[in-house]
Amino acid sequence: MLDKQLLLAEVKKSKAAEMRVISDAKELQSRDATLFITKGIALLRDHSVFDTPIHSTQSFSAGDSIYLAATLSRRPLDRIYTIHEPLEVVSVDGSALRKAVMNASFLVNEIIRNSVTRIYANEQRVNPVFEDRFLLHYKDCFKKSSARKDQSIFLVGEPPKGLYFIAKGSVFLTTEDHAKFAELHETDFFGEGSIITSTHRSKNVYAMEDCNLLLLETRHVLNEINREAPLVKLVLTHIFNLLELMNQLRFAHLEGVPPEDESETG
Repeated sequence: MLDKQLLLAEVKKSKAAEMRVISDAKELQSRDATLFITKGIALLRDHSVFDTPIHSTQSFSAGDSIYLAATLSRRPLDRIYTIHEPLEVVSVDGSALRKAVMNASFLVNEIIRNSVTRIYANEQRVNPVFEDRFLLHYKDCFKKSSARKDQSIFLVGEPPKGLYFIAKGSVFLTTEDHAKFAELHETDFFGEGSIITSTHRSKNVYAMEDCNLLLLETRHVLNEINREAPLVKLVLTHIFNLLELMNQLRFAHLEGVPPEDESETG
């Protein structure tokens, strides 16, 4: 399990990190940096992220981060936060953050890149170099499985078995209430979030058509992660928390029904 506090304590020792006390919310956007909150609360109105039918305010406090996805992808820091008291943060330079991620293993790098893409709700980019390296590197580790159309691959509440790679076919993801919200296709992968956050599955995944899948078991994924620098591990823990928040904001209003066949994959 990745411990945010211990990882942040390690990151604070690096030259790329700086302790800051921010009293004016405008200072949050003054640098190319990700801010890891250690004390205080920053507020974000969800309509400043995307248009939703119901507007609410999200609180970010100790243990949360600000501008991580934007810093990683070099996007503008255009999400507007408000603060009502001084905010204490560990500020990590954006160029150092991006360099650390680029120097990570190809699997960890791709997991982070994929997460940023999903946070911004962009279509996943085809990455044949990753596919080739992934299949070659783990060819002796994969467990092969298949799933028929509408068959469940995993369901909310199940412990994670590992990361799934789609060798053939496509899948769709649903919320706990079975509202469909995403599709994944050949060469995409999924299931890594629960491994990194040490939680049970938070979504349902079903085969959209007959599928051939490759399962990279949890222990192999964790072996890759455990070799990374503290800053990369810290990014992993925070990026999945942010992705989960974005999913909740986007899909909380959706309603759905489960497919007829809920049997498990082989």
